[in-house]
Order: sequence, then structure tokens, then C-alpha cells
Amino acid sequence: MKFLVIFMSLLSSIFACGQSTQRKVEIPKDYYALAESTIDGKPAIKVVNTSLRKFKAKDIFAWTLILTMEFKELAKNGMPTSDESKLVIDYLESLSEQIKGDAEHPNALFLARETWNGTCQMIWHVYDPKTVDKLLKEIIDNESYPRPSST
Repeated sequence: MKFLVIFMSLLSSIFACGQSTQRKVEIPKDYYALAESTIDGKPAIKVVNTSLRKFKAKDIFAWTLILTMEFKELAKNGMPTSDESKLVIDYLESLSEQIKGDAEHPNALFLARETWNGTCQMIWHVYDPKTVDKLLKEIIDNESYPRPSST
């Protein structure tokens, strides 16, 4: 039995041409920048994880998830009321933690959040989209979201 394992390992090494099937990825500590601007004459507030600018393993987190949630209660210029903002942002922050998963071995990296024109949009870079798909389908099936959203 040991011979078979060693032989299979040798064949695997030969045909993989020396390529490693695993790669160590150093996940940067999140660092956020806040930016205020206007888009089509309406205010926009963005929170961006600037630590990902120099992130080297973007090919590992090759999928992008963009989730947009609509605000229900708006103040002026398409911006949410304070209570509405807290409700939606708190929900999305909690969802973000679920999407990211284990802090030591995350499945997703938070990239940005933008509040503009009655919506809040969040963006992540994702390693395994099937895991996120399963989570989002469960949320949709259970109708456990505070406001309508789209991906």
C-alpha cells in the first residue's frame, strides 16, 4: 500500500510539472477610506477597503459579488434616513461577515460599499462562489432580508 501511495505521489509530481497545488496567501488587514462625491448630481458615499490595492493574490479571489439593496425610507437626494441607513447597513455588515467566513481563511474579501440614489451596493472578491450562492439562496428562500436586493 505504501508503494502505491508513493508511486501515485511521484506520478502526480511528474505530471504537475513541479507546480504546487497549494499556495500561501497573505490576507491584508482591512483598511477603509471614506469618500464623498456626486454621481448624476446626487450625493454618493463610498467606503473602500484600500488594503486590497496592493493585494497580490487577486487571481485566487477571482469572482466578484455585487449586491445592491434598495432603501425604503429616503430623506433627500436619494440618501436614506438615519434609521433606514442603520437598518440596512447593519444587515449588510452582518451579511458581509457571513460571506467572508472564517477570518483566518476567508472565502471573500470586502472591497467597497456605496450609498447612492436610494441604494446601497456592496462588492466582494470571492474565492468559492458556490458557498456564497448557497448562502444567498437560503436567505432568499427564507425571505430573511430587510429590503429588496439584487445581485
